[in-house]
Amino acid sequence: MDNYPWLKNYDEGVPRTLDPYPQKTMIEVVDESAKAKPYRAMFYFKGARLLYDDFVRQSDALAAGLVAHGVKKGDRVALLLPNSPQMVLSFHGIWKAGAVAVPINPLYTERELEHALSEVDAVAVIVLNPFYLTIKNIQARTALRTVIATSIKEYLPAHLGLLFTLAREKKEGYRISLQKGDVWFQDLLRKYKNARRPAVEVKPADPAVILFSGGTTGTTKGAVGTHGALIMTAMQINTWLSPVLEQWEDRVALTMPLFHVFGCVGALGTAMVNHSSCILIPDLRDLTDVVKSIKKYKPAFMPGVPTFYIGIMNHPLVKSGKVTLGSLKLCIVGAAPLMDGWLYTGDTGYTDGDGHLFLHSRKKKMIKKSGRK
Repeated sequence: MDNYPWLKNYDEGVPRTLDPYPQKTMIEVVDESAKAKPYRAMFYFKGARLLYDDFVRQSDALAAGLVAHGVKKGDRVALLLPNSPQMVLSFHGIWKAGAVAVPINPLYTERELEHALSEVDAVAVIVLNPFYLTIKNIQARTALRTVIATSIKEYLPAHLGLLFTLAREKKEGYRISLQKGDVWFQDLLRKYKNARRPAVEVKPADPAVILFSGGTTGTTKGAVGTHGALIMTAMQINTWLSPVLEQWEDRVALTMPLFHVFGCVGALGTAMVNHSSCILIPDLRDLTDVVKSIKKYKPAFMPGVPTFYIGIMNHPLVKSGKVTLGSLKLCIVGAAPLMDGWLYTGDTGYTDGDGHLFLHSRKKKMIKKSGRK
């Protein structure tokens, strides 16, 4: 192993291997965080926050509710949700029930969605209310038995929830009536809030998530990730970033969709292993919301794609100096190469003549260039 050429490019303090990996799951990682600092915010969402202690209790309740609705170990539960408290809670509730989470792009057409649900034989789905009728239109042609609907306003601060109800809910198709047998997410949590976590053994070798490919070579295909694989990948990324990213203190902006491996594993998994509070961004195309979230919550780590960063740098609030990006210590770029000369982040970094992205720590020390020293 000493002869591998990439080892000489590792930053100081990054070990050559993390083997042996701990035999644990993300459930245990979050339990450990909640035990150590129960009143630390696990995530922030548009002015609201959910503490680790509350997160554990609510995900326990969701797990109990899923089991009560017939979900068994190994069953697949689909998620049609944006980056939201319900999405992160659903991952953990599904895992605690022993089931497999299947996050799906909620913007899929009915045909694409039917294919994805049938591909994994999903028995339940947790769906944001604008996509509820799409699910009902195809449910009879799938294995779905349980439909759990949720509204984005359920975790908004009271004043924003009221404003959403009055100004947007009906106008933008968020107001729905559930059909017989279906249930609201919050009703399920209330009903099982005093229930114990299901006595289901979840092992590192058990499947945890099925993520769908983009379909560039035909129909989309589901890729299975085990609990152990999630831990190992998150630990590797977290360790690679550890010379800069501080445990507990630094916040992570979840800008990339959690139905994508970049967001699910690269960002959320890394944040959980690092005990970082997450900033949930439901729509990365809403750049004003992203910029205002950066100003309010000051993330240290924010993954994205080149067009996303271009939009951020050209946003009027950033160009005018009303919002600075000084809190950002790390930005991981994926999906496409960086273009020369488009990125300048002042105290944070810049690109050189070859189009490499440079990043700085808060001490203005150069730490990375395209993954190399």
